[in-house]
Amino acid sequence: MTKEILIKTDNNTLVKAEEFLNDFRSEYLLENSTGFINILIAFTEAVNNAINHGNRRNSKKNVYIKLEKETKYFLIYVKDEGEGFNEGDVPDPTLPENLLKQSGRGVFLIKKLADSMLINSNNNGTTVKMGFKL
Repeated sequence: MTKEILIKTDNNTLVKAEEFLNDFRSEYLLENSTGFINILIAFTEAVNNAINHGNRRNSKKNVYIKLEKETKYFLIYVKDEGEGFNEGDVPDPTLPENLLKQSGRGVFLIKKLADSMLINSNNNGTTVKMGFKL
């Protein structure tokens, strides 16, 4: 079971993305449990990163989301239309000099909350693939 959506980057992008995820959850009976809270937080972080860091809030750019429910896995793909980034350049948010920073925890949180995460980034955008065991 797969669903996809393309959302314009604007002030309502995150709300539309969360509605899309909740509709999918309801339609495919994903449990509303602690596991789903982890999915929601990781998803929100990935979409926020796509809006703010990838697309840089550019209203001419989109966020592409694909949700797939397999027998034992729930997969989420979030793609932006940015210029890409090097994952190794993201500062470690657990280091003392980064603890009080307002941002910089998204990738770290996704890695902690998802059962698997893969980032594919180039000058045509970044795709974050997250996997969650069901």
